[in-house]
Parts: sequence; structure tokens; C-alpha cells
Amino acid sequence: MFGVSVTHRRRRVALLMVTAVLSGTGFGTAWLLRDPLPYFQHRRSSLSSVVEDSATLDDGYELQPVRLVASSGLEVELMVRRAVADSARRLPLVVLLGGHLTGRSAARLLGDTRGLLVAALSYPFTGHHRPDPVTFIREIPKIRTAFLDTPPALMLALDYLTRRPDVDTTRVEAAGVSLGVPFVCIASALDQRFTRTWAIHGSGGSYVPLEVNMRRTIPFAPVRWPAAAIANVIIAGPRLDPARWVQRIAPRPFVMLNAEGDQQLPREVIEALYRSAQPPKQLLWLRGTHVRPESSVVRALAAMVVARIRADSS
Repeated sequence: MFGVSVTHRRRRVALLMVTAVLSGTGFGTAWLLRDPLPYFQHRRSSLSSVVEDSATLDDGYELQPVRLVASSGLEVELMVRRAVADSARRLPLVVLLGGHLTGRSAARLLGDTRGLLVAALSYPFTGHHRPDPVTFIREIPKIRTAFLDTPPALMLALDYLTRRPDVDTTRVEAAGVSLGVPFVCIASALDQRFTRTWAIHGSGGSYVPLEVNMRRTIPFAPVRWPAAAIANVIIAGPRLDPARWVQRIAPRPFVMLNAEGDQQLPREVIEALYRSAQPPKQLLWLRGTHVRPESSVVRALAAMVVARIRADSS
């Protein structure tokens, strides 16, 4: 009975994939993979409204939720974090985009960031964050919109942040972690205000990382392979591949921090991103596996970045 249930479920997923193929063919691969730059520019538009909620105190740090709305309707939520002791100073800025589940709450996981102002963003996504295979397929259009909205969301956030009197606009760091890496690379390539870019536990490619990360939700490979290929096209994966954008970051520095035992990102796609970047660039291999939102791992990675920024500022 168990085998029959699994077979039925796989057939159901396969049928949904056929439907997705037909739908994708109807739209046209060329349309799905069109140049996203005009869309980025349209969605970024201009800052229409800013809502700054009251800051809360947490172990010597102020945490201020902020909501931005662009004239295009794009909405961005972020959390601004700074030490209370730094309240009278202009600070180097770190714009942080973490994993899809962490969002702006990443600002609470960082440990000692004295001397810096950190702004962590949430993804502009309103769907299910832990979908089953059937839900994942249904959510693909929403995922596509969120993916295409994230680079302009980062640039819109920078429009707001660089107007703050407590930000040193000559030192603006972009830090992408895991899923955040492609979007940070795109935003940094397009926005010269980012003075250095950090790619933490990220890689190049679009199909390979997607297929590897679908293995838990779709373990049956003959279904997963076409599912990943179709999803990759629908979410504009080839257009958002950071390896297509990262060379534009130069001559500003580009730094990669990657785990030697990363179970989610094959080494070849990590190295592909590094090869695509232009100098000055650096790739540092660290012990461990792919980053999780556990505070100890996040704090260790944050400490490396913070130490480097402080050293460069001294």
C-alpha cells in the first residue's frame, strides 16, 4: 500500500510538471528569459513612502523595523541595527540579505557589530516558505516575481539608507548569504554605491543549485530533473545567474566565503562564480557545511566580515 501511495504521488507530480511545461511553452521561453534590466529599473522607480517603526533595545543595540514603498508599488521590509553607543556617529553600512526564511530577522543573529550600521532585508515574497512538491509548483509564478523584485528592492533600500544621517556613504558593504548571493551580486553590479560585495555560502549557476536543493522535496530523480529545468526557466534562473553579473562589480572588491563541506552547493559551481569575477577578488574556504540560521554559525561568519571591515577602516 505504501508503494502504491508513493507511485500515485509521483504520477501526480509528473502530471503537474507536464502542465507546467505546456504553460511554460505557451508563454514562450524567450519571453520568460527576456532581459530583466528594464523590469529592475521599473520596479525600483523612486522612493514613495517610508515608515520607521519605534526602535527596540536588545543587548545594547537598537533594532528599528522600516517599511519602504516605491512608486511602482514595490514594498521592502528591513531591520536597521546599530549599537546604542554609536548613536552620534556616521557608520559604515552593511546591507544584508540572508536566507529566504531569515529575512530581516537576520539582524538579530549577528553578535558584535559595534561601529557598523546593519540593515537586513526580507524577501518580497508572500507565498509558502516551506512548500511541498505540489505547492512548490503552484507557487512558481510568485517565486519568479519575488526573485525579479529582489535586486530592485536592495537598490531601493540603499536609496533610503544613504539618506540617513548616521550612514557613511563612502563605505557601503553588500553581503549576501546563501540564497541572497545572486541578488546581492546583481544589485552590486548595477549600483556603484556598493563599495564591496560579500558572497557568503553562495555559488554561480542556476539549474544546479536549484536541482540539488529540490532533492529533499522531490526525491524521485526522473521527476526532479525536468522539474528543476522547468522551474529554472520560469523563475528566470539563467538571467539571474550571478556569474552573468559579477564581473561588473570590479574594480570594487568581491569576497567569497564558502564551506568546504557544503552539501547544498557543489564545488564546481562555487568556483565558477569565482572564475567569473574580476580582480580584486578573494575566495576563502572555511570548515563546516552550508550555513543554517543557528546563531553560533551566523555569528562566526558575521565576526569574520566585521573584523575585515574594522581592519580596513582603521
